[in-house]
Amino acid sequence: MNPRFYKGYDRFYKFTKRFICPFLAKRAHFTGEKLPTGIGPRFILCNHNTDFDFLLLTSKSDESIDFVVTETMLRMNRFFNLVVKVLKPILHDKGSTGAATIKQMVGRIKEGRSILLFPEGNRSFDGRTGDVSDAIGKIAKMTGASLVVYRLTGGYFTTPRWGSKIRKGSMEGKVIRVIEAKELKSMQPDEVKKIIVEGLYTDAYKEQEERNVRFESKAPAEYLESLLFICPSCKKIGALSSKIDKLSCSCGYQLTMDEYGYLTGDKGDKHSITELFDEQKKLLEARLEGPKEDMLWSDNVKMMKLSTGHEVLKEEDCTLLAYPDCLKAGDSSFPKESITSIDIVQRNRLTLHIKGESGHLEFTGDDTFNAVKYQLWFETACP
Repeated sequence: MNPRFYKGYDRFYKFTKRFICPFLAKRAHFTGEKLPTGIGPRFILCNHNTDFDFLLLTSKSDESIDFVVTETMLRMNRFFNLVVKVLKPILHDKGSTGAATIKQMVGRIKEGRSILLFPEGNRSFDGRTGDVSDAIGKIAKMTGASLVVYRLTGGYFTTPRWGSKIRKGSMEGKVIRVIEAKELKSMQPDEVKKIIVEGLYTDAYKEQEERNVRFESKAPAEYLESLLFICPSCKKIGALSSKIDKLSCSCGYQLTMDEYGYLTGDKGDKHSITELFDEQKKLLEARLEGPKEDMLWSDNVKMMKLSTGHEVLKEEDCTLLAYPDCLKAGDSSFPKESITSIDIVQRNRLTLHIKGESGHLEFTGDDTFNAVKYQLWFETACP
């Protein structure tokens, strides 16, 4: 990268840290420990639950940080597109091997830069920290940088991935581990991975049991049907709808969400989102054992075909259908064995990578579109 770009970037970083980050930190009620400085280039790893996690960490680092972001940001809106073009973060294509991303990270660290990576690759849907690549320990060693493990708590309820607005509650940040480059070099990859995984792990509801924090919202259940897709009572798929603090099913069953993140049914039954998420996953596994010709569900979506260079090659409105052994969209059919990955960007932008095809497919729907069921279908059908 041109040294002149870094000078300009560093000036913008300082401006952001001084004028933008305090505003966001105040809105999120965020307090946190400062990131270490003076240890050379840093490879900073953090768990991920809000769209502005990178700005919260910026607020705690006096030295500039470069970021890794998903290439889908190019198509989110004009603002994100501008941010990517001006600030030139490292772009990662979800579903790819990540080799190009690693190469860019190592290259920038060799230039003396610090890198922030959210190794889950996703914000949490169910309140628990997601899986981390088995190669993360090896990658950390490859960078040649000092490793910093930073943990955020309270983020899941502050901006639920299935929701739309910031909730007034509490967020905290803590430096869990710092391993300087010389020590990291002598460690085994598995040992490094263990430190990272344990350091990043959080469980939102276990935190709530200890902290009991109120997260105030005028519409706490809004868009919850973009996460939960099976009624806890009648077990029907796709019959849930949300309004203000209610999640209702066409069968008449209704849940009310409180400011602590719990749902109470009209029969007095109380549930966490984590519990309902796990339950619907088990129910889906059972449905996948049914006849292959039985359609599980369908959604009206917009389908886009993207090139490896992130260019939109084709776009059409269609119906996306799920069967136990395949997905169908328009005139196309995707057997489960042909799909190499299914990922979700933001709340419900669904991405598919198909074996032997360059680029990828993206599916988008309205605000209530549930992309989670497709990801769970893939994880269950393609273990």
